[in-house]
Amino acid sequence: MLNNLREIHSCEVCGSSEMATVLNLGLHPLCDDLIPIGQQRVCDTYPIEILFCSECNTAHQRFQVAKKKLFPNSYHYRSKNTADVLDGMKDFVNTCENKFGKLRHSKVIDIGCNDGSLLNFFREKGSQTYGIEPTDAYQDAAMEGHAVINAYLTQEVAQKFVREYGHADIITFTNVFAHIEDLEELLKSIKVLRQPNTSIVIENHYLGSILERKQFDTFYHEHPRTYSCKSFIQVAKKLGMTVDSVEFPRRYGGNIRVFMRPARGMEKLSDHQKDIIKNENSSFMQAFKDLASYINRWRVGKKAEILTAVKVHGPLLAKAFPGRAAIPIQMLDIDHNSIKAAYEKPGSQKINHWIPGTRIPIMSDIHLLADNCGESPILNLAWHIDDEINTYLRNLGYTGRLINII
Repeated sequence: MLNNLREIHSCEVCGSSEMATVLNLGLHPLCDDLIPIGQQRVCDTYPIEILFCSECNTAHQRFQVAKKKLFPNSYHYRSKNTADVLDGMKDFVNTCENKFGKLRHSKVIDIGCNDGSLLNFFREKGSQTYGIEPTDAYQDAAMEGHAVINAYLTQEVAQKFVREYGHADIITFTNVFAHIEDLEELLKSIKVLRQPNTSIVIENHYLGSILERKQFDTFYHEHPRTYSCKSFIQVAKKLGMTVDSVEFPRRYGGNIRVFMRPARGMEKLSDHQKDIIKNENSSFMQAFKDLASYINRWRVGKKAEILTAVKVHGPLLAKAFPGRAAIPIQMLDIDHNSIKAAYEKPGSQKINHWIPGTRIPIMSDIHLLADNCGESPILNLAWHIDDEINTYLRNLGYTGRLINII
């Protein structure tokens, strides 16, 4: 279904028209289109086709879904439910303190603040904490005591923020920058929020890690763009800023974290940045070809592995439902005949919904071990944080085999 789609023809980061199709994953439901159990509505599906700009090493969704369709008011994701995310946020704030010095009294604005988890860590350092969040997750952040504007970031919203609270000392984006629909509007809005000494810190999935670790499920509709180091250097130039340093945290299977500061005249890239870009330029196109070949092999092998386990044990139970898991489930064409249910931590907004595109229910963990008769294998849908999932299940007393979906 091609409603609510915008097709792009040139790079939204650098403007190049030299865009190559590097991956086509087919039609998929939106990962947050969670239908309540019992309702018979069928999810609409949208194409996932990836274009690559070799000028700035940015990957794009060719067909981009409107943000209000992707991020409805009733958004189900909450940062506080994933230990890996919280650990990464704590490290993020500690690194900011190492970079900028004491954060006490610093005015921090987190764009796409979700439930306020990152802001909680900044507040522990004595920062003044503010957020901008378009979904109902803003209520969680507000209840934590942060000042939050419930809106998408636009120039108008930025102007309202400055009138009410003043300019920012630090502007943060944690796994949000990839979700931005209108990049140019965002950059203009940032210019409104900042003052001459404002720093910007962005952490996001890194295209290099995605390709290296074959994380093709990261290319879901909510990510209209996936960035490289070279991408962010171009973004910084558009802002009149420079990338001061680059780090690669392990969070989400491999992120990139960039620290931007105001540019001081013509600045050269550091040797570290030059080395990163050299590697990106020489490896990314071939890595996309390798990924396409891998996906074909994975699809055959993983489906056989799951069906063999089902033949022995009956329909499997699955642990967690990160939205990205909707992609491999769809590509494997598995349903409730193969997966009895997926289980989320108690309190998750996803509980009592179907996994998008299926009639596989999402249930509470309180039923997980009771429903797992004996030591049947459990299918791990959150394979990118398999250490966390494995530890969690072992602590619950599970001693069986964990099958990662990828």
